[in-house]
Amino acid sequence: MNATCLPNTSRTRPRLRLVGLFRPPDRVTRRSPRRPWTALGWFVAAALLLHVAAFVALDAPWPNLRDPEYGKRVSRLRERVAENPGRPLVLVFGSSRTCMGVKPDSWEAERPGTPSDPLLFNFGTVGAGPIQQLIALRRAYADGFHPTVVLLEYWPPVLRQDGSFAEQYRVGQRLRFDDVPIVRNYFRDSARTERSMIIARANPIFANRERWLALASPKYLAMNQHANVPWRELDRWGWLPGMDVRPDDADTRCLFLDHYRPDYQRQFAGHAIHPDSDRALREAVSFARAQGARVGLFYLPESPEFQSWYPPAVERAAREHFAGLVREVDVPAIDARNWMAEDQLADGHHLSRTGAGAFTARFGRAISAAFPAPGEPP
Repeated sequence: MNATCLPNTSRTRPRLRLVGLFRPPDRVTRRSPRRPWTALGWFVAAALLLHVAAFVALDAPWPNLRDPEYGKRVSRLRERVAENPGRPLVLVFGSSRTCMGVKPDSWEAERPGTPSDPLLFNFGTVGAGPIQQLIALRRAYADGFHPTVVLLEYWPPVLRQDGSFAEQYRVGQRLRFDDVPIVRNYFRDSARTERSMIIARANPIFANRERWLALASPKYLAMNQHANVPWRELDRWGWLPGMDVRPDDADTRCLFLDHYRPDYQRQFAGHAIHPDSDRALREAVSFARAQGARVGLFYLPESPEFQSWYPPAVERAAREHFAGLVREVDVPAIDARNWMAEDQLADGHHLSRTGAGAFTARFGRAISAAFPAPGEPP
């Protein structure tokens, strides 16, 4: 570094001039003012492209991304059908009681082993009543399945559709475009629901963010936001393992019963079987029959304690409705309400994991008896 000391001709402090240390650049390069706008334009274009791709994917190649619970059951069902060609397919539709109570691998372990043994698959939906059963049934046929037997769950608590008990409030953003006929026939203010469907499709990433995050990396969701609970532990046969309450753990069962008692007291207060529930069950029977399936109804176990929560009028109305429905639509009924002891139900109305296995082995035999293969005695 070259430094030249200048003579101090004034009273100012001497200055040191640095020669050769700093040189002005030969050319000053200025950042183009267009670059930020270009980057923003690319970002907007990429975001729009991503939304369009998600929109197309959800309604064309991967519609089940909108409803992973249903989609995962579909993929598992395809695998089981491919593994068991020729066996009569039995699809079991229902609520969380069905999801946790019907454990087809227990039937597989005990079935006779003939080619005509029912191929039992759990096609339940958490929170479903008759309307969601109808949605799942229609989707199953639309997705290429042709069951020999269709079984529909009957359970009085979910037959209520008034006010906040309406089933449409439990569907969320899982509806597909081919569900629109059900929306129009059964949902209050169906136009509003259809608008919500359109809005969700216009912004598919935001509308499905929790489900997709639950699929990709559920650890980043808070426990109360775990949208993957209905499908996280699904087994190969569509069974959702329920509460793991041992038969000798009476204390835990009492805690669960105490937890649910107020909910069902509210459910049964002013309970009435809604005409839409009755209509949806009848439509499901008619629809499956029109596709060539044999149809039946089933009533899953309840503990004696849970049964005692039914007010006498509700109990009587439910019994009469169930018997009348079975008679009028002329279907077999498997009434398993009293099949299992108290210690086989985790909370009085959901079978425990142990209870599900014991129940399904018997359930499979009952299905075989109610729907014998052609040429077999009833």
